Amino acid sequence: MGLIYTLDTHLKHPHLKFAISYGTHCHDFPSHSHDFSELFIVVKGTATHTVSNYHYPLTQGDVFVINGQVEHGFSDVDKLVLMNLMFESQTPIFESPALKLLPGYQALFNIEPVARQKADYTAKLNLNNEQYAEVEKLIRAIDNEYQRAHTGFETMLNAQLQQLIITLSRFYQGDNIQMNSSTMILSRALVYLEEHFRRDDLRTDQVASASFISVRQLERLFRVYLQTSPNQYLKDKRLQFAYEALLGYPQLSIQQIADKSGYSDSNYFSKCFKQKYGQNPRQYRKMPNK
Repeated sequence: MGLIYTLDTHLKHPHLKFAISYGTHCHDFPSHSHDFSELFIVVKGTATHTVSNYHYPLTQGDVFVINGQVEHGFSDVDKLVLMNLMFESQTPIFESPALKLLPGYQALFNIEPVARQKADYTAKLNLNNEQYAEVEKLIRAIDNEYQRAHTGFETMLNAQLQQLIITLSRFYQGDNIQMNSSTMILSRALVYLEEHFRRDDLRTDQVASASFISVRQLERLFRVYLQTSPNQYLKDKRLQFAYEALLGYPQLSIQQIADKSGYSDSNYFSKCFKQKYGQNPRQYRKMPNK
């Protein structure tokens, strides 16, 4: 295993779990991993980007998202310069319910990073000159806000990051993307799940219908690209929502949390929650120092 980099060592503002940097690489960069996720954009130069033993050529305008703990590195480096945004994997500071409803966001942040670890995945976002100029301007504004840190910069930074992510998501959904059509089909399925996962009557065939494919095709795409099934993804989504809601809504009962999470049966909800997190919802709420 290669080196492991930590987010804390990159932070200029320790209370803000986000960092931005420009990296110039004149030599190969060995395989490494992080305890954070990163979004990087190729400013100039070329290289081969290796992700979990799969190789991807890099050129100006390429956009990649790497999840935390995924090993990757750069070889055949020729004057490679990257713009790099680093953030917590589980709770990105820019993520919001609205962002999750963008197919381009689902493709770039939730499908690509997983798919690249499991197969020779050909889809990618490559910015043309006009798009690159727009994105570079946004990132320079983010960097300026981050470095100057004037009063209220955290709120401003969050807004700027959301603008950047929405812009990239729109480009991903555009006509110029070098991508597999399966990526956007799966993205539509994830968006539909994001909108409806709290419905206790949600079924796989409804998700497939909303994505304009068969149940069999939907299950295959989830298996190939996300290494899971639609049902398991839905279950994990509901439980993650419940995990956060148990602390975020202390005034609600366990039954109410179950209802909000898509579980009509609170006993079944508690059983599923314990299987995933090792304790039932009531025990989790009572734990100190959560």
